[in-house]
Amino acid sequence: MKGHIKQRSKGSWSIWVDLGRDPETGQRKQQTLTVRGSKKDAERELRTVLTRIESGAHVKPAKMTVGEYLERWLRDYVATNTAPTTADGYSDIVKAHLIPALGSLPLTALQPSHIQAYYGRMLESGRRDGKGGLSAQTVKHH
Repeated sequence: MKGHIKQRSKGSWSIWVDLGRDPETGQRKQQTLTVRGSKKDAERELRTVLTRIESGAHVKPAKMTVGEYLERWLRDYVATNTAPTTADGYSDIVKAHLIPALGSLPLTALQPSHIQAYYGRMLESGRRDGKGGLSAQTVKHH
């Protein structure tokens, strides 16, 4: 695998990593990353990415939303690794609360502050009938 670095502006570097060719189309695949800091920081990040690619541990960031991830988690993990009653409970929580609140957020942008804000909203006004918040114990299970 190959890659190179180019300075974008003072303290900002672009890294291009060659990911080989798409087996179906034959088109060249690349990934571009931005590193803030010194050139040595960019070189270190390039070496790290190349090492991960060569070892098979590299996963290219996707534009998946939190909602898409939760749906996949319900389908691929919960449905096969939990009891039917547990799976139904998880599905209810995900579909009634989590996806409406956080579903449109890109998964890569999800921060602890989003989760804390969600908990606060659920405690204040999380009931489906609109008559107040959920109990702390119920929110704890989310």
